[in-house]
Amino acid sequence: LGSVYKAEFPDGQVFAVKNVHMVSLSLYEEERFFDVVRDAYHLKHPHIVRLVGYCVEHGQHLLVYEYVRNLTLDEALHCEFFLPLTWGLRIQIAIGVAQALDYMHSISPPVAHCNLKAANILLDAELMPQVSDCGLSVLRPLTTNDVKLKASEMAISNSGYIAPEHGQLGTESTKADVYAFGVLLLELLTGKKPFDSSRPYEEQSLVKWASCRLHDASSLEDMVDPGLRRSFTTKALSRYADAISLCVQPEREFRAPMSEILAALMSILTKTGADTAEVDAFERSFRSTHTCFVASPAMTHASV
Repeated sequence: LGSVYKAEFPDGQVFAVKNVHMVSLSLYEEERFFDVVRDAYHLKHPHIVRLVGYCVEHGQHLLVYEYVRNLTLDEALHCEFFLPLTWGLRIQIAIGVAQALDYMHSISPPVAHCNLKAANILLDAELMPQVSDCGLSVLRPLTTNDVKLKASEMAISNSGYIAPEHGQLGTESTKADVYAFGVLLLELLTGKKPFDSSRPYEEQSLVKWASCRLHDASSLEDMVDPGLRRSFTTKALSRYADAISLCVQPEREFRAPMSEILAALMSILTKTGADTAEVDAFERSFRSTHTCFVASPAMTHASV
């Protein structure tokens, strides 16, 4: 939707400022913008990046967010400079994102994210997820043409997250979020990107490639990210595959609500507590090592 800056205020506070590149808005569209911002401001959850303020002046539309260090789940999974995320961390990240979506889908009226992907999930100092851009997707039609062009280009690379019903009237819904979350679960499990044109044709779409393997024990284990080092039980892996299946059903009416998916993921933790305890020491060591590799040039710094 625009550019993001790391801004340091005179009192020492640090925030992330998103400059939303809007077209010249009519009075109705300006009111719509304020409605969206107000709704986003009221989203309060431990796993959602918090909107703390906004500024509209001289044609600029600025959104001020709490600052979360500039490390995305996409980078943590796919950048060769990072150690592989452990099984326990991947489950906790999945649960955190599921909790955020369940919260958004449960309020009245429900809020759909409509652009859930690994690049929109920030990881804090404890490697816990913070979902960004919540509630802002409805602003895209009001953005400038260059933003729309970038969005259309990004849509190609993000196509793996898009539900089959995308483009049909009225399908930008919580059910599309559920599908995207299922793709995210597959990405966490396999370490593969949702869509990769460099792979053989039958393997380019992660969902199409993985769906027929989810309930075959041997095939399921073969598609697990090698970086996980067999740090999971067969039962835990099977339950995880069941959670994925609840999400990636081709027909949206057969996809489970996020509350059911969250319960399925929570059961993996509660029923494998002993296994989690065994890797706690490694988890702590991993966290302290992982936080040493945080540099990223994506966010510009500015003093305000």
